[in-house]
Amino acid sequence: MLSSDHLAALVERPEVQRRILGEYRGSYSLGLTLDPADRTRIAIRVRLEHGDPSRIPTHVMLEGERVPVIVSTGFRAPERLPAPVAW
Repeated sequence: MLSSDHLAALVERPEVQRRILGEYRGSYSLGLTLDPADRTRIAIRVRLEHGDPSRIPTHVMLEGERVPVIVSTGFRAPERLPAPVAW
């Protein structure tokens, strides 16, 4: 079983993100959570701003292990803070 630290490092890789997100082009958030079907396992949590969540796979194979992917919509990217004013 992949450790949470190792899985978190894998999820940061662009090629893994492309495998999970495919052609999705909106704002998103990736993280880790417990698998609701088996709370002893770690799953990848994907939050999408918009789009069809059924286009995201329900699992990915990483280093020979099947890792569940949990998807939800309604994500809002944080707004950028205005640039600081120089006094």
